[in-house]
Amino acid sequence: MTINESINGVTISAVILDLDGTLLDTEIATRCVLRDYLASYGKVLITDKEHGRVGRTQKESAVAIVKNYDLPLTPDQFIAEITPLYRSKWKDAKALPGANRLIQHLHKHQIPFALASNSLQEYIEAKISYQKGEKFL
Repeated sequence: MTINESINGVTISAVILDLDGTLLDTEIATRCVLRDYLASYGKVLITDKEHGRVGRTQKESAVAIVKNYDLPLTPDQFIAEITPLYRSKWKDAKALPGANRLIQHLHKHQIPFALASNSLQEYIEAKISYQKGEKFL
């Protein structure tokens, strides 16, 4: 398949991919970090409250976590404390099954692809830097 080639009448001219939870398995690592962090404040991670964190910007997530768990700090303090903990786990994030094959296929067949993420660019670059192989992004 090449750019603009039709499959069952559908033309694929480009692909937009998410990073966390789609290409990289970072969500389990961040959940573990958050669980341990909350435990240091005597709080227990409640999976029903995950909707307040996942898929949001860093600031939105911090506001939700501080509020939902009644933490004795500001969202900015939370970010300052937890970001180094998250960074230490990104090196352990593995590509999800089929992610590398998909990226290689798109590149080989000259299908443009882009990354859409609510993560800060510096965090995206850090997460990708730990991955083996060519960096097409």
